[in-house]
Amino acid sequence: MIERGIEQRPMAVARGRVMAVVLTGLVVVAVPAVLVARRNPRHYVHLMPFGRWSVVAIVLFTAPVLLGVAAWLVLRPALARTVAVLAAVSSLVAPCCGLRFVRGPSLYGLDRLEPRVTEVVALSPDGSFEVVLLRYFEPMSGFDVLRIRSQAGLFSREGDQDLACFVAPFDRLGPEDTFGTARFLSDHQIEIRTEAGQPWTTRFDPHTLLAASTLSHGCW
Repeated sequence: MIERGIEQRPMAVARGRVMAVVLTGLVVVAVPAVLVARRNPRHYVHLMPFGRWSVVAIVLFTAPVLLGVAAWLVLRPALARTVAVLAAVSSLVAPCCGLRFVRGPSLYGLDRLEPRVTEVVALSPDGSFEVVLLRYFEPMSGFDVLRIRSQAGLFSREGDQDLACFVAPFDRLGPEDTFGTARFLSDHQIEIRTEAGQPWTTRFDPHTLLAASTLSHGCW
């Protein structure tokens, strides 16, 4: 029995080290990945879900915990307890510091909310571009934002520009100030109509996805 216990102890230590390496590897990969996804300077569409501030907060909260568990598995008890305390404190501080880094200004100068609804409202004739409607909600109001996206598989991008914006306050605006429809008049020309049927058109650069002009109904 004693010999069996002696044999099992090195195996348990080895398993602990392997688990510690796996946990540390997850942190090393996940933290930079979500921060890069949040910044996302090229606005790649497939990175956007991983860059949501809620996802970043979860990763920043769990990363110190995982590192604390990894340390507990490989360090001596006294030192492991110290590391565990530091990890617990870091798990509370890291999300607060990280969110100040990752959250940017909104149309109103406030922290940008996450869109509750994302809907494709127009597709170009050649299928290379689309217009998406992003709906943001906040107490007593919200706003509808239209943006241009390219359709290029993993390299699909979203334009770094609000093509059009419509404020949607608690008291509903009239149809002349409310988004109605959007459509492509050609591969690089877009028409947007209010619910009252008033049309507005613009062209955009297919490389930068920037429009020649933008439309605002109470946003700026």
